[in-house]
Amino acid sequence: MTESGDPAVIPYFEVIRQTDGRFHWELINPHGTPAVRSIGIFATEDEAVANAEYTQRLISRAPIRRS
Repeated sequence: MTESGDPAVIPYFEVIRQTDGRFHWELINPHGTPAVRSIGIFATEDEAVANAEYTQRLISRAPIRRS
């Protein structure tokens, strides 16, 4: 976050190629660091992107429930 409270980075999903050639995604927070990582590992970049898109849609519809 900047001094004015604005995000230093707009949150985004990043697809990462691992050293073994497989892929996972990370959700990068406004501080520019990973906040969440995919549980699954994907054989192709397209599969990782499709899963990140699915997760993005799922999160955008998730309600907030108070305890």
